[in-house]
Amino acid sequence: MRKFRSAWAILILVVTIILGTTLAAMAITGQDVVDRVKDEYGDFQSQVVTMKIRTYDGASLVTDREVVLLTQKSGDVERSLVKFQSPKDVEGVGLLDQGEEVMYMYLPEFHKVRRIAGSAKQGSFMGTDFTYNDLSFINYDTSDYAAKLLDETDEICEVELREKNPKDASYEKVLMTVRKSDWFPIKVVFYNTDGKLQKELTAYDVTAYGKYRYPQKLVMVDILANHRTEILVGEPEFDRELADDIFTTRTLQRKRIRY
Repeated sequence: MRKFRSAWAILILVVTIILGTTLAAMAITGQDVVDRVKDEYGDFQSQVVTMKIRTYDGASLVTDREVVLLTQKSGDVERSLVKFQSPKDVEGVGLLDQGEEVMYMYLPEFHKVRRIAGSAKQGSFMGTDFTYNDLSFINYDTSDYAAKLLDETDEICEVELREKNPKDASYEKVLMTVRKSDWFPIKVVFYNTDGKLQKELTAYDVTAYGKYRYPQKLVMVDILANHRTEILVGEPEFDRELADDIFTTRTLQRKRIRY
């Protein structure tokens, strides 16, 4: 009887060790989390969507604009074109991102296309609380960041993001809180290079559009400046065929884009 108990105890110990090793191997990583977010919310090949962009200084409305955003992916390269539709003072203004750190701005007033230097990408995009680099978070693209899991509960995962190229870093770090029930990033907070909490990005009203899901509202708050930007998202079209010549500086100069 004693030998039987001893053998049973050894068996339990072996099973416990095996299970413990397996569970440790299956532990989620920060990269797993951001990959899952990208799979759930950014795994489309193309996108066309109209957005209203409103900026506020405190409680006062400063600007109210409408833009169209076109995005196309080819392998690891993502290209996008933002074109302002209204009001009249910004109609025709455009931003072209050809991927791989190649970005252009067009201002109709000067009839000139200007390439945006790497340092300028840390500046404000058209007076909003988004930098040019921040715009990647609209499509949940964190490919320029290294991810580290900070915390995990039954409800959420918290991931720390740091830019892979520190010399070009806009922030010391970015923290993303992801809801595990649907792998949605409910909040993204940005710490500036001095280590101070500067901005918070929050998304609302996740809605299904066919096999894809997308928030209907995004709010970026600059806590230090008491300023915020609200983006109201129209009904997006996904996986629509877009011609390659849309994502060129020639198309960027057109007042209206045909697609």
